[in-house]
Amino acid sequence: MIMAKDDTYNKMISSERWRRLRKCKLSQNPLCERCLADDSVTSATEVHHIHPVEEAYTVTEKEQRMYDVHNLMSVCRACHVAIHTEMGRSGKVISKERAKVQVDGFIKKFLE
Repeated sequence: MIMAKDDTYNKMISSERWRRLRKCKLSQNPLCERCLADDSVTSATEVHHIHPVEEAYTVTEKEQRMYDVHNLMSVCRACHVAIHTEMGRSGKVISKERAKVQVDGFIKKFLE
């Protein structure tokens, strides 16, 4: 699920390293972890980053989040959409608000 992030995120999510890790995660956990928690059995088709990669400030932090197997969750499409909706990360207004917070954080960290 690519959500129009920055260039670094887009390069990582398109990388061979990510594709291998994603395939490995889905092989190890072929059922949706969220559905299983609700006593339902559904095939996982996507991998969710528990701690969002795009919220990290540095490339190093993004790489750590992207490729950390402990930061991954096998999910079905419906649960992946629901997770992002629950996190308040759907829609242009939310995206703009998140971008403002990131810019403010950058300014505070590097320019003040």
